[in-house]
Amino acid sequence: MGQFRSVTPEVKTMAEVIGYTRLSQDSDTSIERQKRHIREYTDQHEMSLERIYDDGERTSGWDESREEYQQARSRVQSGEIDAIVINDKRRLARDFDETMRLILDLREYDVEAHTFQKGQLDLSDPVQAAVEVLQAASEHEAKKKEIERAREAVQERMDKGYDHGRPPIGFRFDNEGEQWVPDRDGEFDTVLEAIRMVETGSTYREVEDELEIVPSTMSGIMDRKEQYLSLNKNG
Repeated sequence: MGQFRSVTPEVKTMAEVIGYTRLSQDSDTSIERQKRHIREYTDQHEMSLERIYDDGERTSGWDESREEYQQARSRVQSGEIDAIVINDKRRLARDFDETMRLILDLREYDVEAHTFQKGQLDLSDPVQAAVEVLQAASEHEAKKKEIERAREAVQERMDKGYDHGRPPIGFRFDNEGEQWVPDRDGEFDTVLEAIRMVETGSTYREVEDELEIVPSTMSGIMDRKEQYLSLNKNG
């Protein structure tokens, strides 16, 4: 909920408090750090933390169907909690309509919102709540333009035949930043050994024990097996 103006009033002792975490980008604060911050905040302000709802990694604030988020929002609407605590103001919602609905719910059910970074968020004053809604609209449009520019950049790379996105394990971008090439100083040789192990009968768990490549990553490697083998032969 990256649109709320914060205040730092004295925080009262509360009976029922929940937390919420999600991670959309690798550069964001990790889930574990978010949880630690929430626990530190609730301990410091003598809040009774009942539960932290967690939608995990690579979860967009634009997705209002998030399962844990919806459960947390239902708790707000139940009127059974006093506050929700988040690491920072971007965690709950990024979409304008969802942010507006959430602000109204927090006001209607008298649930306070607190962040580890800024303290209590001021939503009780109708004027300030309206300001937050306007800020949400501005940030919404800016984010939409950012997403559209990113899509155009990806499409341009695809049209030119360039690779895009983070290189898979064992690859890196070439010096021009256009194509994935074997990372000979990285994990490419380890990936080749993992492929060899699977093709000679090893299970993904055995590969994990031997090479520390988790099964989900190994599955992706096998999906790209021909690409790895072809580049190894040509490189």
